[in-house]
Amino acid sequence: MNDGTLFYWFMWMGWIIATFLIKKGSVRNHSIFITLTGITLSDTFIPFSLGNINATFLFFLCIGLIYLIKHTDQLFFYVTSCFIVATAYVSLELFALYDPVKLFFDKKYMIIIVLASLLILFTKTYRDLFYIPIIGLVIGDTVFQFLIYRLSATIEIGSLYVMDLLVSTSMMLLFMVVLVDMFKKLRRTAFNKVTSAKQI
Repeated sequence: MNDGTLFYWFMWMGWIIATFLIKKGSVRNHSIFITLTGITLSDTFIPFSLGNINATFLFFLCIGLIYLIKHTDQLFFYVTSCFIVATAYVSLELFALYDPVKLFFDKKYMIIIVLASLLILFTKTYRDLFYIPIIGLVIGDTVFQFLIYRLSATIEIGSLYVMDLLVSTSMMLLFMVVLVDMFKKLRRTAFNKVTSAKQI
């Protein structure tokens, strides 16, 4: 599968869901703005002295930083969580770079599963599923690109490969949260029915 396929697929799916299924309001407007802007800027790369950086990656980073500024009371938690995500990403990339034979399946899917598993352990709200991976992967990808600079001779921060990881991880976590909520509602409904039957 080509890099960027998962990113565009999930982003367009998110735009369709936000446009046609979410009720009008700030959540819907923000979702539409983020998805459309992310898709539009994805082909734009901003050059700097050692390489370039994806404009969508910068856009997502700005959103993540704004979120952190609004939640400075939990700054230590978010900094720690983002550091864990960044460390996990860099470690897996370096492992795949120097010892790819030991990988059981595609590196991309392995990283998605590991990041999703980590985020399940320490995320507190639904929004954390999006903002923590953003900042963590920005830090992780930046560190990794500088580590391999001598090998690649150029730095490309926020490639479509990394965008695939970001969007796929967030969507997987969101899907799991929706499933858990659905099961909770079904269980609550079944419990209410049983309680009503006992009362009769």
